[in-house]
Amino acid sequence: MKKERKIIYGVIIGVLSILLLLTLYLLFYFFSMRDVSITKEYVKVNDEDSINFTIKLKDNNYITDASKVTTYVTDMIDYVNVYYDFKSVFSDEVKGKVTVNASATLIGNSVSDNTTVLYNEFYTAEEATYTVDGSIINLADTYKLDFDKQNKTYKSFAEVNNIGMNGYIRYEVTVNYKVYNDLINDYISKTTKLYANMPLGGSTQIELSDKVKDSKMLYKKMPEEQKPLHLVICLELFGASVLFVILIIMVLNQIKTTASKYEKELDKLLDKYKRRIVKLRSVPDLSRKNVVLVKSFDDLNNVSKVKNINFVEIIENKLSVFYINDNDTFYVYNFDSKRVK
Repeated sequence: MKKERKIIYGVIIGVLSILLLLTLYLLFYFFSMRDVSITKEYVKVNDEDSINFTIKLKDNNYITDASKVTTYVTDMIDYVNVYYDFKSVFSDEVKGKVTVNASATLIGNSVSDNTTVLYNEFYTAEEATYTVDGSIINLADTYKLDFDKQNKTYKSFAEVNNIGMNGYIRYEVTVNYKVYNDLINDYISKTTKLYANMPLGGSTQIELSDKVKDSKMLYKKMPEEQKPLHLVICLELFGASVLFVILIIMVLNQIKTTASKYEKELDKLLDKYKRRIVKLRSVPDLSRKNVVLVKSFDDLNNVSKVKNINFVEIIENKLSVFYINDNDTFYVYNFDSKRVK
C-alpha cells in the first residue's frame, strides 16, 4: 500500500508539473507577445546586402577575385572599383521610400598619439531617393575610386608636415528605407551601413563590412480594444500557475507528513518490542497455513503472551508486517500508513 500510494502521488505530481510547465510557457509566450495582435498577421522580411571591390593596377592588370588575393602594394594601385548590393524582400506589398548616401574620405591618424590630423571627405554623392511600391527593394551601384591620387595626397601631406601617420581611405554607403504595410498596419524601417576601409602607406588589406543575410518577422501590433483581453489571458495563466504550484506543495507536504508520522510510529513500536521481535527478509509460504488477521498490535501482543511466542517482522524495504507462527496458524498484523493519524 505504501508503494502504491507513492506511485499515485508521483503520478499526480508529474501531471501537475507538466500542467505547470505548459501554463508557464503559455504565460511567458503571451506576455512576450503582449504588444502583438492576437490575430497574428505578420510580414516576413528577408535582407541581404554586401560590399566588394575590384582593383586595377598601374601595369593594367586587374584583380577581380578579392577572396583569393587580399594584400596589395599601395603604390602599384591605379584605381579601385567599389560596388555594393542591397536587397530586401517582403512577404507582402509595401509602399514608401528608400534613400542612399555615399561618401569617400581620406583619413590620417598621428602615429604618436593616434589623433586625426588629416580628414578630407573628397567625395559625397547626392542623396538618391527611390520610391517603393511592391514587395522588393533591390539596389546596386559602383564607385570608381582614384586610389593613386588619394595615396599621393596622403604621402604629400605627411612629407610637408613631417608627420608620421597611419592612414586609410573609407568608402561608406548608407541605405535607409521606411515603408508602410497595410497587413500589419504599421511602418517598417531599417538603416544599413556598408563600408570598405583601404589602408595607405605600403601594403594594404582592404577591410569590408560583413555580408548580411537574415530574416525577420514583423507582427501586427495589438489594437487598443484587444489589450484588456490579452491582459485577462495573462492573469488567468498566472493564476493557474500559482494554483498548480500550491497543489504540488500540498501533495509533497502530504507525502512528507504521512511518511514522517508513519516512520516515527513504526520506530517507536520497534524500539519498544525490540527484544521480542525476530526479523526475516522474505515472506514465508502461507498457502497451507491458517491466516488470522488481527486488528491491532495489542491483539498480536496478547496472543504472543498467551502462546509465549516472539513476534516476527518481515523486513523488506522496512515493510511493517508482523506475525506469530503458532503451528499451522499465523496471526498477522499489518502496520500501514492508514493506521497512523
